[in-house]
Amino acid sequence: MDNRMIHFYFLALLFSPCCVAPVSETFTVSVKSPVSVQRGHTAILPCWLTSSQNAEDMEVRWYQGSDEYDTPALLYKEKAFDYSSQKASFAGRVSFGLKEETSGGLQAGDVSLKLEKATIEDIGTYTCYVSSSVAYSSASVSLTVTETGRSPLLSAVMKDDNKVNLSCQSDGWYPKPELSWSDNKTALTPANVMFSRISAGFYSVHSWVLVSSPSEVSCSVGLSNEEPKEARMRLENPSSLQEESGSSAGWVAFGTLLVFMLAAFGALYFLYYRKKGNKSGNDTTDGANLTNIPEGKTEGIIHIYYFFYFSQFSI
Repeated sequence: MDNRMIHFYFLALLFSPCCVAPVSETFTVSVKSPVSVQRGHTAILPCWLTSSQNAEDMEVRWYQGSDEYDTPALLYKEKAFDYSSQKASFAGRVSFGLKEETSGGLQAGDVSLKLEKATIEDIGTYTCYVSSSVAYSSASVSLTVTETGRSPLLSAVMKDDNKVNLSCQSDGWYPKPELSWSDNKTALTPANVMFSRISAGFYSVHSWVLVSSPSEVSCSVGLSNEEPKEARMRLENPSSLQEESGSSAGWVAFGTLLVFMLAAFGALYFLYYRKKGNKSGNDTTDGANLTNIPEGKTEGIIHIYYFFYFSQFSI
């Protein structure tokens, strides 16, 4: 063998360990927790390698809970996604996301999870597990999914001594909302606040409060760190409400009486001409004979309508 070739191999063996760029054998996974998202929206669960290594050749596994390692939400290995063991509820909804717009993605060690169309069932703790041929690291992210319910509905029941029992109800919330009463910016203490679970796991809230009249009362329902939904009711003096109600009832009674009186006169007018026609012999059918009402019967009809007339004014 040529001496120059032997010398070349000797130099290669001697200097190769120090001439190859070193590759870090350790890394640490970092996360940002907790994460909150509205139901139906997209959530980003941040996870990245603190040494900013390229993660394209690593294995990345995201799984929900502590015992679902074998049925991950997302599994990336050998530079491709593996859906063979994916949990069915995450199918078509997960991919890699960016913890921030300038993070650089996998090449910069950003292995954040992007979860689309978040549901109540997605709530829980997620583990970000990253491994290479020589090392591994993991960390957990807590995810909360919220749902904003409907605007509250108010109803009032009049009590004695100018008191009003106000009721406030709202549903479709997750998690449990906060409910508060106020009277002209002054907080009120409710008699009771009740929660119940309705369809799809959402919460319904119902509360009562006893207030004096006149006043202006509001009921607010909402989640923490969100703008609450509010309903407001202005309560007038109960006596004025009763007078207004009585006046309205009088007009209703008058209108009803007028309709019945017109119907009575119409019936009498019809019977009069019907009877007159029978006497002249113009109508001899059985049907016509059936319509002949004795005078006593006719007076009875008039008495009935007079009774109805006077009973309306005695209400």
